[in-house]
Amino acid sequence: MDIQGDPLISFHVSGIPAGQGSKTYFGKGRMKESSDKLKPWRDEVIRVAKLHALDEPIDDPVRVYVTFWIERPGKPKFKDYPATPFDLDKLQRGVGDALQQSGLLKDDSRIVTWVAKKRWALDTPGAEITIEPLAPAG
Repeated sequence: MDIQGDPLISFHVSGIPAGQGSKTYFGKGRMKESSDKLKPWRDEVIRVAKLHALDEPIDDPVRVYVTFWIERPGKPKFKDYPATPFDLDKLQRGVGDALQQSGLLKDDSRIVTWVAKKRWALDTPGAEITIEPLAPAG
C-alpha cells in the first residue's frame, strides 16, 4: 500500500520489552529463543499494531521510531540510562517482526531507518512506536 504523504502511525504498547535473536541450543538441531518474555511481548505488539493497520500492509520504505521504556531495578548499575539487557538491536528485531506479523508492514525489510532508544520507565514499561512513510529518493 502506498502511504507516502500520509500521516504517521503512532501507538504505545504496554508490557515488558524483550529481545529477539539469542537462541539456546538443545542438540540435534533444536533451538529456542533464550527469553521466555519474547512471545508475550511480541504478541502484545502484534495485538496493538493490528489496531492501527491499514486496509493493506504498508509496502513502501519507512522509518521507525521506537522508545523502549525499561522497568528500573532497585539499584541500577547506571543511574541515568538502562544499559541493561536486552540489547537495543534485539529489542528492535522483535518489534520489526511483530509489525510484519500484525499486517501493518508487508515485510519488516521495508524498515530502512530505525531511530531507537532505551529509557527508564517512569511508571509502566513498554514502547512508543511511530512509523513514518519516506518520500521517494531523488
